[in-house]
Amino acid sequence: MMDDNAMQEDATAPVRPMATDTSANDFVKAPAQITSTVKLVIWDLDETFWNGTLSEGGIEPVEAHTQMVRTLADRGILSSICSKNDSAAAKAELEALGIWEFFVFPHIDWTPKGQAIGNILKRAQLRAPNVLFLDDNPMNLEEAAFFNEGLLTYDARQDLLSLLDMPGLQGKDDREHARLKQYRMLEAKQSDQDAGALDNIDFLRQSDIKVEIVADFAPHMDRVLELINRTNQLNYTKNRVETDEARQDLEALLSTVGVHAGLVRVSDRYGDYGFVGFFVTRLQFDRTTVHHFCFSCRTLNMGVEQFIWERIGSPSIQVRTPVANPVKSFDTVDWITEVASADRAFSDNNQRSLCLVGGCDLQQVSFYCGSRRAEFVNTERDGYLVRYDDPGFFLNPRPPLRNSQVLKKFPTWSWQDMVDLDTALAESDVILLSLYFALTGGNFFSFGGEKWGGEYLLKVPPRTLRKYMRSEEALWFAKAFYHRPMAVTKAASLVYKSFLRAAALSGPESRIFVITAVTKTGPQAERTRETRSVYNRICADFCAKEPKAQLVDLDHILPLDDIQDSDHYTRAGYFRIAKFVNETMDAHSQRSRTG
Repeated sequence: MMDDNAMQEDATAPVRPMATDTSANDFVKAPAQITSTVKLVIWDLDETFWNGTLSEGGIEPVEAHTQMVRTLADRGILSSICSKNDSAAAKAELEALGIWEFFVFPHIDWTPKGQAIGNILKRAQLRAPNVLFLDDNPMNLEEAAFFNEGLLTYDARQDLLSLLDMPGLQGKDDREHARLKQYRMLEAKQSDQDAGALDNIDFLRQSDIKVEIVADFAPHMDRVLELINRTNQLNYTKNRVETDEARQDLEALLSTVGVHAGLVRVSDRYGDYGFVGFFVTRLQFDRTTVHHFCFSCRTLNMGVEQFIWERIGSPSIQVRTPVANPVKSFDTVDWITEVASADRAFSDNNQRSLCLVGGCDLQQVSFYCGSRRAEFVNTERDGYLVRYDDPGFFLNPRPPLRNSQVLKKFPTWSWQDMVDLDTALAESDVILLSLYFALTGGNFFSFGGEKWGGEYLLKVPPRTLRKYMRSEEALWFAKAFYHRPMAVTKAASLVYKSFLRAAALSGPESRIFVITAVTKTGPQAERTRETRSVYNRICADFCAKEPKAQLVDLDHILPLDDIQDSDHYTRAGYFRIAKFVNETMDAHSQRSRTG
C-alpha cells in the first residue's frame, strides 16, 4: 500500500494548480484553517474528483484523487458524493475506476446541493462541523454552508492533496477499513428500510439487534478510553480521561466497592458494530452515581443507550449537553435482546428472575445474574442505615405487623418489605442469601405484641442505634424496644431458620445460593474468624441438607487478589461469583431439560 508521499508522486493525471485568485470566494479554506476532526469528505465529481464534465461527453480521471479516497479510508475517514449528474452513468464510471465501494450515501441527481448534503449528514448521522465538502463551484459551497451550519468547505480549484497534511484529516489507522464497513452496514439498513416502507420502530424490530455487556474489558481499555474521549453525540457524561492522572483515577474508580461497569457490544442482521458503549455506575445505599455513560454514533437511533440505561436500573444522569437525543427516546425498547458475551458463562440469565438479600455490594453480582431483580440490600431511610440481612425480616409473622406503629416510625424494613420478600422468594429463579452480618454487632431487640418484652424481633445496625439514641426519639425507643443479648450460636440458629423459611417459600425449580464469609485474609477476618466460621458451618450444613441450595464458598472461589477487605471484593471478584452462580444455573437448567 502506497504511503501519502508515494501517492502524490504517482499521479497519472494532472492535478489542478492552486488558484491564484480566491478573493471572490469566502469559503476557500487555507490549510491551517481545517483543524477540527473530519469524519466524512463529500466530493463533487465534475471538475473536482475528475477533470471534465460527465454529461458533456467525457472525463479525465485523476488517479491522485482516487488514491486520496483510499488513503482517507485507511485513516478511518469516510467519503461520499454530492454531484449533479446522471446517477447510473456516474456509478458506471466510478465502478470502472474501482472506487465505487469506497463511497457511502452517494447523492447523485439534479437536485440542489445544500439540502442534498443535509440529507447525507442525516443518513450518516454526523454533525456538519465534522464533514468537509469539496466543490469547484463557489455558489455550491456557499449554498451548502448556508443550509448546513458549521459545514467545512474547500474550493476544489485548489490542490486537494494538501488536505491530507491538515491536522483535521489525520484520522487514525484503519487499514482494515472497519469504519467504512460499519457505514456500509448503516447504508444497507437504511436502503432496506426505504425499500420496505417500514417506519423506524418496525424496522428496528426486524433488525434482530443483540447487545452484549462485557464485564471483563481489561483487554479492551484502549477502546474504553476512545469511547470516553472521542464520542460526543451520545456521550451523556463527557468525563474525559485524557491524562495519566485521569487514567489512574479511572482505574481506582473501577476497583471501588459498589461500582458497576460494562463495555457494550452490538450486532444485528446487518453485521457487528463492535464495542460501541461504556458505562460506569456506583451504588451507595439508595443512591446511584453515573460516572460514565457514552456511546458511539454508530448506534444512533437504535435505542441501545436507552436499553442499557434501563438495564442498569434507570439511574439519574447529570447530562452534559449537547447530546443527539435524550437517554429515553422511546416509550419502550422491545426490539433489543441481551445475549451472552464471549467472556461470560451466561446463557439465558437475562431471562431469569432473582431475589437478593444481603449487602449492597452484592448488587454487582445480581446485575450479571438476571435482569428481573428484587434486591433487599443495605439502604438509607431518613438518614439511618437499614439492613435486610436480619432474621426478624424473615421470621416475624406478617399479619400482626401490618399496622405496626413501631415499624412505621422506626427507620427499618417495613411490613410491605416483608410481603415483597415473600413474593420474591416464591417467584424467583435465583435466590442469593448473604446473612453473615446477622451474627455481628449484637443489638437484637424485641417489640410489639401482647407479651411483656415484645414478641417480634429486630436487629438494629450499630450506626443506626448510636444515631437514634442521640436523637429526640431516644426515650420513645427505650420504651418501645427491649434489648435481647444473644450469643453467636443463638443468632446462628436464627439465621439457619431464615434459610429454612426462604427454602419453604421458594418455588420448586428455584435455586438458593448461600454465600459464605471470607476467613482466609483481611483484618476483619482476623478479628472475627470464630464468628465467620460459625456462620460458614451453618451455611454448609443447610446446603448439604436442602436439595435446592448451593453453597457459594468465597474462600474457595475468590483468589486473594480479588479480596479487598474480607467483606468487599474487586469487580473481578464479584464477576467471579456471578459466573459461578450462572454456570451452576446453566447446569441445573440443562439437567432439567434432559430429565
